[in-house]
Amino acid sequence: MSALDLAQISDCLRRISSAQIRKPRVTIHSLPSPVLGHILSFCDPGARKAAAKASHCFSAALAEIEITNHVADTNDNMLRLDSLPSDVLLTLFKFLDRPSLGNVAQVCSRFRDISYSDTLWIEASRKALASNQLDPASLARCQETLTARDKVKLGVAWMQGDTIESLVAVQNNKFMPRLQLEAKRLWVSWGNRIWCHPRLPDGGIAKTTSRMLRAHSDDVSKFVVSEGMVVSGGRDRSLCAWSANSGQFLFARRYCHGGEITAIDVTGRGGVLVTGSRDKNVLVWNIQEDPDRDALMPVPVQRTCVEDRVWSVAANDLGLLAVGTAGTKGVPPLRLYDLASGTNVLDMGTELKNGAGMLDLAWLSSSTFLACGYDTFTRLWDTRCRTYVRSWEEPFDESVYCLATDKVNCLVTGTSRHGRVRVWDMRTSGYLYMKYAAPARRGQSSPVYSMAMDAANLYVALDQSLNHFGFSGKDPKRQMRIRRY
Repeated sequence: MSALDLAQISDCLRRISSAQIRKPRVTIHSLPSPVLGHILSFCDPGARKAAAKASHCFSAALAEIEITNHVADTNDNMLRLDSLPSDVLLTLFKFLDRPSLGNVAQVCSRFRDISYSDTLWIEASRKALASNQLDPASLARCQETLTARDKVKLGVAWMQGDTIESLVAVQNNKFMPRLQLEAKRLWVSWGNRIWCHPRLPDGGIAKTTSRMLRAHSDDVSKFVVSEGMVVSGGRDRSLCAWSANSGQFLFARRYCHGGEITAIDVTGRGGVLVTGSRDKNVLVWNIQEDPDRDALMPVPVQRTCVEDRVWSVAANDLGLLAVGTAGTKGVPPLRLYDLASGTNVLDMGTELKNGAGMLDLAWLSSSTFLACGYDTFTRLWDTRCRTYVRSWEEPFDESVYCLATDKVNCLVTGTSRHGRVRVWDMRTSGYLYMKYAAPARRGQSSPVYSMAMDAANLYVALDQSLNHFGFSGKDPKRQMRIRRY
């Protein structure tokens, strides 16, 4: 190798080494911004803040990450649950139970409105205890038509016995009061008078009465409010009637029975009256107009002897009359008659013990009715089977004086002692709970003479007191104080 070759190689190495010195080193700052952003996305928020402060390129890469995430979040929000149509949400909410629906209702106002929709509660409302409002007569006694959700809420209150109790009226003398309930009025008989109490919006009863009906010379034994009339029978053997709306006296028929009138019913759209008495007779009356006096006049068209004292009567919409007797001396406690002809079509309860008198009756349908009495049982009778198909026994061996029902699934019975009221679910055999209606004075014991109920209230009449059980959760006394101030 010549000296020239060595000089050329030396010059080439010098140039190479000088080029390596001038070339900058490759560091993390040299990486593209997307690559830096991807690396920094694995860091925690504290490390990201430190990196942003350390270098401008780091802060720029982090800014690109935030913009990208914001765009992604915006796209995700377009598919949120609250963006779905209402019908889709209704379909989804149908699979939720009641507690879950309550939780969903607290999310937002839109979810609340959808979760309160009747579509989600209609099936449960039809099975609600006492508050289902399926029977037209029971619905007519209610102050308002409830939503499906409110029906379920009240049904749970009836099922659990969650009530607010109040004492409405107290009497100084002892009577055998009777109750009749309408949407705007509660009628109660004390002695020989019938009083009308206006109902308050929360189910309470006004202390003052709107009218007082008086035509009997002795105590009112039984009265009914039907077809715009108040018709009563009393111990004075008189049959009297008034207009329910105006209180105008319509007619009075004196000494129409040989004994106390113990049972009465109105049928035929207010054109037919049925009365029963201790004289063992049942009378059917047609209400006709008297052209001479321009007034109504009851005309007896049929008299039937049932061979025992009559405690209760009830007619259904097909013209079948059920008569509850004292059930003594071999007479059946239940006798059914054709209302048009007066012929006996069926005797029921012949297998019951002697003295199993039927004190109260209530038709549920054209072929089934409830009856209760002295033998401590309340039974569901079916005319197609010619016997009873269900029975509920009073556990404390007490006579059942009266009953109230929604004609669907709720039964309330009143017993002969201590103001005891028992609530039953007719779909089961056992009672749900019992309540004690407050007497006029502490320590007194009184039978439950009469009861009336609607979807949210139960009224109980003792010998000297009238009690109210409210299931809506509103205290009538507190609501009255609020309205006053």
